[in-house]
Amino acid sequence: MIRAFLIVLLLSLAACGNGQDNGPLRTDVIGEAAALADPIRRPPSEHGAFVLDAMAQGLVAIDADGEIEPALARRWTVLDDGRTYIFRLDDFVWQDGTALTAGQIARQLRAARRGGPRSRVAPVLTDIEEVNAVTPQILEVRLTRPRLDFLHILASAELAMVIENEGLGPYALADGYALDDEAPALLSPLRPPIDEEDDETAPPPPIAPEETVELHFTRAALAVARFDLGRTDIVLGGRWTTLPLAEAIDPAAANLVLDPTDGLFGLAFVEQAGFLANADNRRVLSMTVDRAQLVALLGRDEAEAREVIMASDAEDIAPVAAPAWIEADLEGRRQFGRAAVSIWRAANGEIEPLRIALPDEPGSRPIFAILRNSWRAIGIEVERVAWDADADLRLVDRIAATPSASWYLQQFHCERGLPCSQAYEEALSLIDETRSPRAYALRIADAAAELEAMTPFIPLLRPIRWSLISSRISGFRANRYASHPLDTLLDGGD
Repeated sequence: MIRAFLIVLLLSLAACGNGQDNGPLRTDVIGEAAALADPIRRPPSEHGAFVLDAMAQGLVAIDADGEIEPALARRWTVLDDGRTYIFRLDDFVWQDGTALTAGQIARQLRAARRGGPRSRVAPVLTDIEEVNAVTPQILEVRLTRPRLDFLHILASAELAMVIENEGLGPYALADGYALDDEAPALLSPLRPPIDEEDDETAPPPPIAPEETVELHFTRAALAVARFDLGRTDIVLGGRWTTLPLAEAIDPAAANLVLDPTDGLFGLAFVEQAGFLANADNRRVLSMTVDRAQLVALLGRDEAEAREVIMASDAEDIAPVAAPAWIEADLEGRRQFGRAAVSIWRAANGEIEPLRIALPDEPGSRPIFAILRNSWRAIGIEVERVAWDADADLRLVDRIAATPSASWYLQQFHCERGLPCSQAYEEALSLIDETRSPRAYALRIADAAAELEAMTPFIPLLRPIRWSLISSRISGFRANRYASHPLDTLLDGGD
């Protein structure tokens, strides 16, 4: 069925022809277009983060290997056992001719630290004690305690410098183009004027077509069809729920690449009434999902089942005891679940079918089927609802921005509207008050245990991002952050 749908799309696109290797880098990003905007005032979606990575920069960035590299900062020094960072800015100039200054970045970091309830970075910036512009080119950041993931935090799209909807590259929107879903946008590399010996500046050299990027934001099915016809060089932003579309065109192994990302892929409890108000009931739902069947259905090595929220290789955390139910087999869990549901129903009456919101994508169907069968086995019925409809559970698919365990904890702050507890908030407060690295790891472990106990989320799988890459792409490298800078895709960034 998926293949037949793609054939129709292919026929409709066939008359448009193929591109050339010396033209713009033709890039399809799965999802809705997002304009460049201040990420502090408007927290970006994943598509918005892609635009920020292309058209704005922070102090540092994540390169094509998933490693930290210089961006606005030319270099940096770490002092005081990781408590002080000194950044030396590179020479960047805004469109009005004024230079980027350390003072501008200091103001941005302070604003991000204050952040509102929707901010994803404000909670992880609480360790910033002081930010000082020592000179126009030197920035000092002091932390209350060392953070091994601090540079990863600074590399997040939420900390890209944007002033009056203007970024500092590596690309800018070409004249006459807009970032929308109606037509492709053209991105051109930002180049500073060339300094001449007489203190005057010459215009930058002309930009070759292959240095530009033709950027499409589109639906997954259309992006895959365009790739199959040779009308795009690369497709970015694929997920588990859209992977069947890519597999339907039977691409070579070298053309379909999955990033080994980490983070969250599962169901968030967005409703907390009735049966779902009790953490024990939410835990029953989590323990009785047949994750092994889900892994088998997906049929890929990257399909790694997750039974706890925290990734096993998360950093900065002391060992955490696994929940007791993990040692039981699935049938034993279901027996326990059936008993728990029967007891609750006898005391409280019938349980309304649980509403599950999943994206309207082909990979959602097997996920829903397994959830329905898993919970029907314990006496719970479910129904699938539209992605934007009221729901009891909603799919979350999010890549971890840092390797630290604290990232997972910050996703479940009480103000996010998911099930929470006073004990969890107190555990997070104790982390903020801790200065010793060893005590910090123990506090993180305590909070992780409380997070599992309150069960705001049902982990299902390790998240992935997939890409379709043509033979033109020589600089693509899979990495844990699914970071693929556009300016490295054709030459590897060398």
